[in-house]
Amino acid sequence: MCREFGHTYDLPRLHVQLPEWQLRHAAVIPSTNDWARAEVESGSSQNPAVFFADSQSAGRGRGINIWWSAPGNIAATFIFSQNPHLSPGLLPLLAGLGVRRALVRITGCDDPQLKWPNDLVVGRHKLAGLLCERMRRVDLIGVGVNVNADRDESPAELQQRIMSLRELTADTWDLTEILVEIGRELQRVVSLQSQTAARKMLDEYSLHHWATGKEIELIDAEQGPRLRGRCQGVDRQGRLIIKTQRETRTIVTGSIVAVSG
Repeated sequence: MCREFGHTYDLPRLHVQLPEWQLRHAAVIPSTNDWARAEVESGSSQNPAVFFADSQSAGRGRGINIWWSAPGNIAATFIFSQNPHLSPGLLPLLAGLGVRRALVRITGCDDPQLKWPNDLVVGRHKLAGLLCERMRRVDLIGVGVNVNADRDESPAELQQRIMSLRELTADTWDLTEILVEIGRELQRVVSLQSQTAARKMLDEYSLHHWATGKEIELIDAEQGPRLRGRCQGVDRQGRLIIKTQRETRTIVTGSIVAVSG
């Protein structure tokens, strides 16, 4: 199989399958989220839109985290109008569920799980991550998926922490098909018409939440010190529930940094 398959996009097919979308492609870009943000600020973007690149040189994750990207992986930022039924706290969770739905539908593999608030994992290995940003009545949903790139192409410090779809399924995947399916699923998420519909999706999220029932260590962005306790899942607002030795807490923002059990 030639290396081009699974490492490039079929741009004419994207225009056919996403006919109402603004599509912007670059070979290399520092960050698709920064690119999309600049276009929104300049008034040049439409929605829905997707800004995607073959690779990123300075991809961003949450906080100070970086996101490694190489040809063969998905690096994209989607732009949608804000939905009043989706709070900023719910959007990353339900968008992650949308990405999971797309990947499971395409690959037939049910292994990917959701890790609060914005990751997809297989066991302890990261498969995908999201970065959601709200601005000027639009939501930016940055999505990175390890699809076909070799793990040994990644920085040494990441090689034991990540996994690709190709490694998971022993197959090479069509980036165009994956980008289209992710875009369609995210559009369904941002088009929810009621809080009831959002709660149903949150119930589905909870079914696939990897950390529920496990002992976790959490960096709480609001209160500083690390928390340790058993993860009890997520509540109706998308907050993580953790039971410590002293109390049960709900966490709005933070990162799970260690898991046992």
